[in-house]
Amino acid sequence: MRYLKCLVFALLLTSWGCAGMDFMGSSSEEPAPPQEQASFFYDFKDIRVPEEMEIQTDKSSITPSDGGKFGVIKFKGWAEPISLFDFFFNNMPKDGWTMVTYQKYQRYLLVFTKDNRVCMITIEDSPYWYTWLEIKVSPRVAETNSPAYSTGAQPMDTYPSSGSSMGTERTLTQ
Repeated sequence: MRYLKCLVFALLLTSWGCAGMDFMGSSSEEPAPPQEQASFFYDFKDIRVPEEMEIQTDKSSITPSDGGKFGVIKFKGWAEPISLFDFFFNNMPKDGWTMVTYQKYQRYLLVFTKDNRVCMITIEDSPYWYTWLEIKVSPRVAETNSPAYSTGAQPMDTYPSSGSSMGTERTLTQ
């Protein structure tokens, strides 16, 4: 008799535990839509940063100019590097940025352009269990056929050979 009571009690517990399960595969509740990750805008008003990243003001530097704000903002946080990569990969285009290129996994790098600016985002894992995020924004260099820098020297058609003075020219046959 005692054995029968234990068996009945066990059956009641299992049936009560399974009462909330739907064995036909239909559910009366619809799944909740994925929630957007909370984010903030800092000095760059068109670059979102996830809330789990904390700004490091002692490692950041912003300069205002006619074309907007430029510089570097550095963050430290507990986010996984791949989730930060996915966050910027998905959200930067929503804010009007165009992807130029990216690198993934060992070191994360994303490059975007927008109007007269370029944004480079680097994400690095730290051996101390947190993740570093660096956002660099700089002016976009206008596309030209000449180099973006000047050496200050005039181009020379002929180059002096070693040991000769600048006043004499030499050719290959001499």
